[in-house]
Amino acid sequence: MYAFVGSIRTVITLIEKLYGKDKYLEKIPAVTKEQCNRCQGNNIYEDIYGQLHCLDCYEYGEVNDQMSIYRYERTIPLNKHLLEMGYSLTAIQEKGSKFLVDCYENSQSGFLQAVCGAGKTEMTFAVILTALNNGQRVCFVIPRVAVLKEVFARLKKHFPRTEIKMLLEGNKDYNNANLIVSTPQQLIYFYSEFDLVIVDEVDAFPLAGNKFLKRLIIKSLKPYGVILYMSATIDLRIVNDPAIRQHLIPSRFHRRPLVVPEIIRMKSRKDMTKLIEMVDSGDRQVLIFIPTIQIGEELLTIIKKSGIKTDFISSKSKYKDNSIRAFRNQEYRILLCTTILERGVTFQDIDCVVLMADHPVFTKDTLIQIAGRVGRLPQFIDGSVRFYSKGITKEMAMAIKEIIWMNRKNEMSAV
Repeated sequence: MYAFVGSIRTVITLIEKLYGKDKYLEKIPAVTKEQCNRCQGNNIYEDIYGQLHCLDCYEYGEVNDQMSIYRYERTIPLNKHLLEMGYSLTAIQEKGSKFLVDCYENSQSGFLQAVCGAGKTEMTFAVILTALNNGQRVCFVIPRVAVLKEVFARLKKHFPRTEIKMLLEGNKDYNNANLIVSTPQQLIYFYSEFDLVIVDEVDAFPLAGNKFLKRLIIKSLKPYGVILYMSATIDLRIVNDPAIRQHLIPSRFHRRPLVVPEIIRMKSRKDMTKLIEMVDSGDRQVLIFIPTIQIGEELLTIIKKSGIKTDFISSKSKYKDNSIRAFRNQEYRILLCTTILERGVTFQDIDCVVLMADHPVFTKDTLIQIAGRVGRLPQFIDGSVRFYSKGITKEMAMAIKEIIWMNRKNEMSAV
């Protein structure tokens, strides 16, 4: 019901400007000895002047015990919301959709684990529509910006009567929004606001293992609100929580099996030349995952010298969307990337390569997600996944084992 308006400093400026005219619902101390009321953390520092500061959310603007937080009611327009899909869910997707609706209607937290390409986003449409037509406020939380933008575009397409806003760094307009699609960081501006929060890729960076970001999600949820988690991989902290219901979907919507990765030994970086020759001899586009930005830039130079059209994107790239669009339009044969593209993006007909798959950055979950980029569409199921490495790590072995296990579960469910 309430929302933080801007950072603490912004709020104080606005209140000073509008003081006596603006009606806030609640005014509370920003920081006490026990807690920061902006991020709910207790990492409080007392300086030499006796002033208290929160260290957990300092990067969002200084907050101390001399400041106040003003909470306002965010009004939203009442509307009769409409879902326009243009297609029907498969029987397996329908089960996932009904699971989410059932969790919501029974005020229970839920975890939907569905393999890459199962259509998790589509399975959320029914529960979102149900909550919206109950006059409630919904937030779809996505940790990766590239994925967030794709999901936002799909929601805008399928919910034509709904006011949907996207929150990320540099875009903080939530006015009149019935449905908000947000990174977890932006939820610092909300308090007890949402009736339904859907958290996609709950085990993805930077959300995985981040207590601060998870606090922000819980803080934004109403006391009686429902939180639904989703991922293609297992989050043991959720799986082992008896209060959270679970549902597993081991099948893609087209029922074809997941591509099982092939391991290829690579003795040294010099073998990258052989890798380039292999890629150049094929006829499909290739997504090559690199463990570090430095190695990516080195490989980009080598590939460009060979005359192959390519590009490289990482978290530091300024024009990520342009590079992804160009790859989709087949302007590049190869797209090099860090794990920034491990989740949520769909390309039509590609192979995937993981270079130095034994590097610590490639965890089991990351490798499963990377493999999930291949064979997502029923007309393009022949792609390959190759792990290039000196040896076989535990993470590599567990990733392959889990993919094979999911394929077996898929076969069993088809019987």
